[in-house]
Amino acid sequence: MYFITVIPAIRLDDAEWKIIQQNTFTRWVNNHLKKAGDSIQSLETDFSDGLKLISLAAVLSQKNVGRFNKKVNFRSQKLENVSLALKFFQDVEHIKIVNIDSSHIVDQNKKLILGLIWTLILHYSISMGWVQERNEGQPEETPKQKLLNWIRSKLPSGMPLTNFTSDWNDGVAVGALVNALVPGAVMDWDQWTPENALENTQKAMQIAQERLGVEPLITPGELIHPEIDEMSVMTYLSQFPVAKLDQVKKPLPPEEPMASGSLEGVNDFPVVNLPSEFSVNVVGDGYKPKMKITDPDGREMHHIVAEENPHRFTVTYTPQRDGLHHISLSLRDIALGTITPVESASRTVEVLPIVRLCSYPDRVRVGDAVPLRVEGAIRGPIEVVVVDATGGEHPLAVIEGPGKGVYSCEYTPKHPGLHTLNVFYNRVAIHGSPFPLRAVDRNNFFIWGRGISDDGIRINDTVPVYVDSREASSDHENDVKVKVVTDAGLELPVRRSKEGLRSTFIYTPTTTGKHLVYVTNNNEPIGQSPYKVNISPQTNSRVRAFGPGLEGGVADHQSVFSVETNGDADRLAFSIEGPSKTEIACQDRGQGAASVAYTPKEPGVYKVNVLAGGDHIAESPFVLMVDPSKPGFHPSAARLTGLEPEMQFVPGEPVPFRIDTRDTGVVDDAPRVEVLDKDLALLPINGSQINPGIYGYSFTPKKSGKYHICASLNGVAIPGSPFPVNIREPIDLSKLRIFGPGVDGPVKCQEPTHFTIDAKQAGPGAVEVALADRSGKAVAIDVLDNNDGSFTVKYTAPRPGAYQLNVVFAGAQVPPIEINVEPQVDTSGIRVTGLENAIVTVNCEQEVHVFTPDGDNTRIVITSPSGSIVEAVIESTDTGFRVSFTPSEIGDYSISVTYRDLPVGAPYLLHSVPDGNKAEAEYVVSRCGPPRADLVTVTGPGLGPVIAQRSTHVFIDTTSAGFGDIDLFVDGPTRTPIHCVDNHDGTLTMYYVPKTPGVYYLRVMFDSNHISGSPFQVLAVPALLASSLTADREKTESSFTTLSSGSSTPKTAPCV
Repeated sequence: MYFITVIPAIRLDDAEWKIIQQNTFTRWVNNHLKKAGDSIQSLETDFSDGLKLISLAAVLSQKNVGRFNKKVNFRSQKLENVSLALKFFQDVEHIKIVNIDSSHIVDQNKKLILGLIWTLILHYSISMGWVQERNEGQPEETPKQKLLNWIRSKLPSGMPLTNFTSDWNDGVAVGALVNALVPGAVMDWDQWTPENALENTQKAMQIAQERLGVEPLITPGELIHPEIDEMSVMTYLSQFPVAKLDQVKKPLPPEEPMASGSLEGVNDFPVVNLPSEFSVNVVGDGYKPKMKITDPDGREMHHIVAEENPHRFTVTYTPQRDGLHHISLSLRDIALGTITPVESASRTVEVLPIVRLCSYPDRVRVGDAVPLRVEGAIRGPIEVVVVDATGGEHPLAVIEGPGKGVYSCEYTPKHPGLHTLNVFYNRVAIHGSPFPLRAVDRNNFFIWGRGISDDGIRINDTVPVYVDSREASSDHENDVKVKVVTDAGLELPVRRSKEGLRSTFIYTPTTTGKHLVYVTNNNEPIGQSPYKVNISPQTNSRVRAFGPGLEGGVADHQSVFSVETNGDADRLAFSIEGPSKTEIACQDRGQGAASVAYTPKEPGVYKVNVLAGGDHIAESPFVLMVDPSKPGFHPSAARLTGLEPEMQFVPGEPVPFRIDTRDTGVVDDAPRVEVLDKDLALLPINGSQINPGIYGYSFTPKKSGKYHICASLNGVAIPGSPFPVNIREPIDLSKLRIFGPGVDGPVKCQEPTHFTIDAKQAGPGAVEVALADRSGKAVAIDVLDNNDGSFTVKYTAPRPGAYQLNVVFAGAQVPPIEINVEPQVDTSGIRVTGLENAIVTVNCEQEVHVFTPDGDNTRIVITSPSGSIVEAVIESTDTGFRVSFTPSEIGDYSISVTYRDLPVGAPYLLHSVPDGNKAEAEYVVSRCGPPRADLVTVTGPGLGPVIAQRSTHVFIDTTSAGFGDIDLFVDGPTRTPIHCVDNHDGTLTMYYVPKTPGVYYLRVMFDSNHISGSPFQVLAVPALLASSLTADREKTESSFTTLSSGSSTPKTAPCV
């Protein structure tokens, strides 16, 4: 009889029922696999090699499935195992399986695997697990009808039951079924309510497991889930028809233990001198296996027993001769020491002679047939699978004979590279398998180089073509030729040189257009000859690339090169072609320079493309060879010393440096060092080994400019390479002159002015200029090159006030120059009084007088510490205005006076403090003990440096100084009012406002004695220089303009 089952359609992958079904099916599988001491974690993946599926088939059928691949290495072996199990189910068990084949399981198709498991559940658990009585002539029921009718026959009459989903959601049906099979076990089931569905189901399922042996293939929470599917419920309920009351046996008393054992994974045909392994499963506690393995002469063989867990052991033995060997198992009682033989676990195996692959050439040419011969395979069969250099699998046709145990086949490699020969005997890899086979090109040459690149070569480029011989014994190595032909049919001259196994051919194209490069050996084309090369016109791009990373490298080590734009604004792009995917990291080094790094993962030829504006730059593409990785090679440990950034070098004097390779693992290999001038031309260099692993070098620059030192070790850049070295002419900063009305004055706001920077006598070097107002806002400047080493700088100050001019020459800072910009109108008649004491008390009315001859054009604005405009009473007087306001906040108030929209002086500041006696500068400190001035401490921002016209403070702590008077004084360029606040805890805070820039002295006297550090010297700086003192000020880009002294071409660019 065949049971035909169509794989059910699977609904949405994210449905809850899908997860429940997968869990239920997994538990059903494990419930059977545990009989074989096995289990799975995932239905989707654990059947892919076929081993667990074959084990499940054997358990379900209680039959031998057949011989299969126990060690799976290839996809073909997985497919064979799965096909064996499926064929067993269909041909032996007569289960009709549709819509699934072995590839679906190997490829882990979860949908179809779930369908296969449901097919097995229907067959083994529902259809043939038990027999349902039916009347003669009654049609055969479906598995679903069969199970449903059986359950109905057990339940009380009149109890509705129509499906395997919602009727089981409240636990009542399960309770009724369990009570019917175990009378009285669930007597109150008819009083259960849906509100207690989970509790009902848990109780019924627990009794079913304890009294009937029904395994919980589904959890109570899953069974009552509203989206439960009928297949999961049927799987669980299918256990009830075959369940027997109280079939769960209690364990026997310890004094009468019962134990058994079995052998698993025994190789029926082990091989001489090769280890053979199998497992022993022990049922029962307190026992260990005692093995006996005898050879054909009856002698016991040495073996090793390793414990995996108390119930599973691994046995390993190595047969020394061929023939029949006997394996027997006994169990030793650990407590009593008694030994009990397990007769059912005895096995006899036949040890076979060692199977070997006869000698074969380990290196062949592509296209040559390789004969393979296997001997000693008296029990056959032999299988040979070749994995070629591209990863493809090739099963070979094997012929038996001539002779017993001899098999032969033939393989023809089609690709150069490493091929592996996998030889299986009885589906087990023979000793030594897989075997290597290396195939090389028939012409035995490898061709590479920029000279065969299809694009990027330009007129007058000197380009190489490299031809590497793969074997030193090549008979035709000297017959290799390279010929380059233009599109007009003209042949270009080609120079040849040879070093080792490499021949180098160099040519220089002189015309644009397509060229053909012919590479031949013995007058026959080799490689991909002829190579089509497109020659382009010379590039106008000034971008250049250089460094060790464009010349060679070592796999798994970083390669680095540099790019100089030389003022070219075209967008740069980089790409790398080669045997491995390679990530590129580009770091901007400023001033038009960039460092590019990449790490090749595989050896071989790489092509580095550097493009500017979409076109190859000069010498791009760069074609290089990456060597295989070298064990113990650590190029990152190399160090170049002697070129610290602060060092100055001048033309005509040697520039010395050293390279230390002692920690790189290759101290016997000298670094490769090249020095390039600003035009990237090579310079002569002197070098020698000082000590093992330490090398000294020097070069002498002839001109000023930027030089580069390219240092590498075995083709890998030394960290930091290429190293930039700036060569400068000597300079004399004292001979730099800055003069003109723009710095000497008078300077009026909103009126153009200028000044001159004369660097003719100071020497060559870059001049940088920046002009900013007191708030740090940059002023636009226009620089004109006078072409005689001097420059004219033009600017227009937008508003009156203090400005600062900063000039940097050849990297050296010139002392800042203060410029006072006057308003266009006369503001000398405008003044403010009433601010003599810049510290006021909060919530006390303040009065300020503004004297002005033109009240209509005078504006007064008062800003609070929070930034809001303060309402003030402004009354006109004969001389100007009387301004009254009441500070309501603690902090700095700003009073701004403008005349015709131009500020009059700096904003005036008032500092508002809490209520207290602001004139008081002497305090009595009430503390126990004699006065100790040395124990008084002063801290706070008021110790300087401070900002003129801004409030500051200090904190004075006398808590440890005893009883005494404290006196405070601030001496400086102007009278400085102070305000003290007693904190009533032995400390006080003193506020003061330095009116003008300069040096102030803070005197703190305790009991008429100076405290430690008093008087304190405090520097008050103008607000223009306050940016370095303000921690929270936002950083802005520098507005320097860069000039070049002694250059015929002016260059201006922002300095970042």
